[in-house]
Amino acid sequence: MKKYIFIITAIIISSCNNSKKENTNNKKVVKKELRPFFDSDEINHYYLNFSEEDFMKIMMKEKNTPKELEFIDLFVHHFPDTIPKENFEKILLNYNYKKSNLSLKQQKEIENVFSEKDSLQDAFAACAAEYRDIFIFKKKKETVGIVKMCFKCGRVQFVGNKIDTEGFGLWTELDKLRKIVRPENYSILINN
Repeated sequence: MKKYIFIITAIIISSCNNSKKENTNNKKVVKKELRPFFDSDEINHYYLNFSEEDFMKIMMKEKNTPKELEFIDLFVHHFPDTIPKENFEKILLNYNYKKSNLSLKQQKEIENVFSEKDSLQDAFAACAAEYRDIFIFKKKKETVGIVKMCFKCGRVQFVGNKIDTEGFGLWTELDKLRKIVRPENYSILINN
């Protein structure tokens, strides 16, 4: 009886192994294409070098000017919540954001970071955002998307995206972006 059970088990195992081999040989390996969050042909990056002390001076004022209120919305809150009709880059320059000179290679690397992933963010920020880095995605010179980012706490705001960005924001993704847009300051940024 033990012989029969052994023989039947051996036949089942060998037939399972053979079927796995056949399935593997017939399957074509399909590389998943990462769809970018924005359909763009140009990416611009703006950075604001603004101290926390200067920001606290504005926040602690009893009454802010309209320009200061707009800056607070831009720097901390969810402004804009749609693609602005006026030139958003002009607004950024008005508040001393500086435009980075990105190469085509850097733009492609940024697009790859801002693409669909299988991974999901499971940690969330515990601090108030300071949106010092802003990415503007353009198609035929028209703004199609905006990403505001706080590398300090990991908060990200997307405007104009057509693809779900819910799981975006892994620290590895943010580190890649830091290396791309500020390689000379990267080691300083990790320690802050």
